[in-house]
Amino acid sequence: MSKILLIKPRFLIPNFLQITHPMGLMYIGTVLKGKGHDPKIHDCASDYKNLKILTRIIGDWKPDFIGISLIATELEQTKEIMKVIRHILPNVPVIFGGPWPSANPEEAIRTFGADFVVMGEGELIFTKLIDILNKGLSTDSISGTASIVKSEVKINPGHYLTEEELNALPFPAWELLDHKLYAKSTSFACVGSRPYMTIVTSRGCPFKCVYCHQTMGKVFRKRSVQSVLSEMEELRFRHGFKEFEIIDDCFNLDSERVRAILTGIRDRLGDVKLHFPNALRADMLEPEDMFLFKQAGTVSVNFAIETSSPRLQKMIHKNLNIDKAVFAINAAVKAGILSNGFFMIGFPTETYEEAYATVEFAVRSALHRAYFFIVTPFAGTELAEMAGQNINVAVNPRKMTYFYTSTLNISAMSDRELQKVFRLAYIRFYLYPKRLFKLTAYHPQIFSLLRSAFFLLIRILSPIRCNA
Repeated sequence: MSKILLIKPRFLIPNFLQITHPMGLMYIGTVLKGKGHDPKIHDCASDYKNLKILTRIIGDWKPDFIGISLIATELEQTKEIMKVIRHILPNVPVIFGGPWPSANPEEAIRTFGADFVVMGEGELIFTKLIDILNKGLSTDSISGTASIVKSEVKINPGHYLTEEELNALPFPAWELLDHKLYAKSTSFACVGSRPYMTIVTSRGCPFKCVYCHQTMGKVFRKRSVQSVLSEMEELRFRHGFKEFEIIDDCFNLDSERVRAILTGIRDRLGDVKLHFPNALRADMLEPEDMFLFKQAGTVSVNFAIETSSPRLQKMIHKNLNIDKAVFAINAAVKAGILSNGFFMIGFPTETYEEAYATVEFAVRSALHRAYFFIVTPFAGTELAEMAGQNINVAVNPRKMTYFYTSTLNISAMSDRELQKVFRLAYIRFYLYPKRLFKLTAYHPQIFSLLRSAFFLLIRILSPIRCNA
């Protein structure tokens, strides 16, 4: 049996700290426990300012292995975490995983000092790596890993979990978390702090959007309806959770399965609340489905529109049917669901006129909230290739969170035009009395809404530094 510390880094800017449960680590933790190991999860949201708790855990517990799961916005704190690890346990094997290391395995090893990178879905690969290391066998050819072999970084391609393997996984290791931490923090759904649990009902997305990661692959694999409902029932009746956030890449790809899950939630779980901060493709929803979402307890949904330009929709390979998306938005609002939209401004070749048209689309829509992002190309995506040499300009990790990044201007707009349309987007969308009234009426927590409004004001007024 090995002691394995699983670490989740977080952002370094307190005002923008937004977290959700580290689902990847929870799944790895439950598989490790099944193999007889002793895993522990530490979420650095509890001590992101100084890492004192993490330092004490590493020094007192002395894990045999350490795993770190991270995204691009967490790079800066990962550097600090590695300093702590190497100071206290210089020889402990450190294994990176998650979206950023999966896309940048060589940099994770050479720049950040990881001993191994587990690429893609890590439940089976991580456990296999631990077992092989414990046996003293060669790790050179383990599929789905990267490591130093003869002074070179050797990358061994792996495979994504099959649907059968996905359904065979035990439920996530909820017991490894401090649930009070998540209950008092802002969640992915941005509806205020409260006790809730995150659910993943499927993995992978078949769409080829140029800005998206490849961590879960491009093959859609779904958990069975019974597995999903059983997990939610256990969380509801054994652990007392009444609120859930479903964070699949594309929850509604299989419409019959969606209806079966929602009907089961409505009939078997009783008084629960659902949020879909990430999981819905708008043009694949039927308007009548939104009433079933409401019956199942849905409070909020997010629709990722990105751009209203048919040309850009084609260029970024999203190919969203805007008219169908409008029908879904209207149906969600009519059903009484808090409806939010995601929009991206500054795609390669995008003009000021196209960006402003997207803003106007958002303003004219029935959406209660809109989030506007300046396009940032991340390594490992097709968008980064489209951006060309611009990607070599460093993005300051200290300025990065999910909702705010220092940016590159890769569009056809001047920096001034990009800044202008970005600010206009928020001003035009929110300075509209009828929308503010409806948002106040629909939002479940007024204090959280006021806090968001404060940071929105900062967002509008802050200078945006763009590097051509």
